[in-house]
Amino acid sequence: MSLITHLFNLLYPPRCPACGAMVAHDGNWCPDCLAAVWHPRRINKPPAVKHLSACYCLADYRGAMRHILHDIKYNGKEGKCRACRVLLDRFPWPERFGHIDLVVPVPLAPEKLQRRGFNQAESLFRDWAGEHWPWCDALQRLRPTKVQWQLCRNERTKNVHDAFAVKETIHVQGKHILIVDDIFTTGATLEACAQALIKKGATSVTGLVIASGAP
Repeated sequence: MSLITHLFNLLYPPRCPACGAMVAHDGNWCPDCLAAVWHPRRINKPPAVKHLSACYCLADYRGAMRHILHDIKYNGKEGKCRACRVLLDRFPWPERFGHIDLVVPVPLAPEKLQRRGFNQAESLFRDWAGEHWPWCDALQRLRPTKVQWQLCRNERTKNVHDAFAVKETIHVQGKHILIVDDIFTTGATLEACAQALIKKGATSVTGLVIASGAP
């Protein structure tokens, strides 16, 4: 630990992102709060999710985890991504991904990226992913979409249908891709992204998200 970090921790002691209890390092959770959200699993995909071969999540989308992700996305609190990095470092089954050629984030629409200032998928995953596999902003949004949480399942699928495409300068043919995002709800967004990647020749697309309410 650097002297600057040590002094900063003395002035501003690291605290659990959920309950505020003092912890050893910035981003760490206290044991009770970690146990309340930590639920790594392979998500049971809905039948409509066909192009995404599998999707894994780290935590339940409720309580403190829900508040943290909401603050990151809608309140500009990018620093809270450190609490999610701690969860990523605990992911228990990296071998289940098999061979991964590229890690691809779900893209934001340009106007939303400009307004928010960052893509939460990149802020959450890029540093962690870069320690394991190449990062690639392979996808782009072709048109604006409505906010998914405001829509029912069928509306979500229609909302993102043909909304994504692989960038012309990126080649994904024959690649095994890990696509990352903050939340899996119905899987409509990840499925639309996976479909675009498979259409351009990707061999497989697996998902990883921070949290989900799906079993």
